[in-house]
Amino acid sequence: MVTQQFAFRDRMGETFGLKKPPTLATQTLMKGNLAVSQLRLDEPTHLPTQPIPRENAFLATIMLTDCGEIDYWLNGRLVPTAPKPAGSVVFHDLRDDPIAIMRCPLRSLMFYLPRHALDEIADHSDAARIETLYYKPQVAVADVAFSQLGRSLLPAFERPDEVCGLFIDHVLLAASAHIAHTYGGMRVASKPIVGGLAPWQERRAKEMLSANLDGNVSLITLATQCGLSVGHFARAFRQSTGTAPHRWLLEQRIEKAKDLLRNTSLTLAEIALHCGFADQSHFTRTFTRAISVSPGTWRRARIR
Repeated sequence: MVTQQFAFRDRMGETFGLKKPPTLATQTLMKGNLAVSQLRLDEPTHLPTQPIPRENAFLATIMLTDCGEIDYWLNGRLVPTAPKPAGSVVFHDLRDDPIAIMRCPLRSLMFYLPRHALDEIADHSDAARIETLYYKPQVAVADVAFSQLGRSLLPAFERPDEVCGLFIDHVLLAASAHIAHTYGGMRVASKPIVGGLAPWQERRAKEMLSANLDGNVSLITLATQCGLSVGHFARAFRQSTGTAPHRWLLEQRIEKAKDLLRNTSLTLAEIALHCGFADQSHFTRTFTRAISVSPGTWRRARIR
């Protein structure tokens, strides 16, 4: 994942003249790689962006702020543009050599969607592969669902050391599936999952999650160990446990922390390390959000 993350980060940085824009990537898929960069231009550049190497891939951009004037070319031909309000979505096909001159400040999330990743998402969903994405170049689309999925990643950009890999997997896969469905016409056959995971599958998944409280295990790894596609595994896990894998993992972190707070004299920093949190601050914020009291207060109430 690190290699793909750095590759996309560096490519976006070179294109927009930015130094190492914050980037998240996923290993959710066996062959396809998904990534998203947070781009920020505080001043108009008035210079063309650097060419992006042509490939069979799309970029889906969520505008975080209003964006006005942009000059935009596809295959060397100027394309009409219009203002893009905050929250709207704009698509780019990397086969068409997109070039832009940013005549306004820019804050956005840029999702990288290679065609082979979209194919694999369709395969894992037992759906027919899409032909392409259908959109009008430089026409902003109001897509509340995709915009909200993207914005759910903003805290991860702010505190990358606290990122749970399973959560990134979940959001990027959901965002990509949404794009394939909404703009590519992907249709997933509705097949009821009887009984969720088999007992051995549920046991194996929980064992792997419990052994990796830091979240350093991917959805594709969990699904493969259970002999399932990613989509099937995620749906079956939720049916069996009542929650998504990354939420179940968080609950286990909290429960282990409670046990250590109650039964050991470990410091909060030591407990944070044992339970897969980035540091004491991360542990305190997460515990307080989940339990409504800080871990120190919770511990003192139990030892009186």
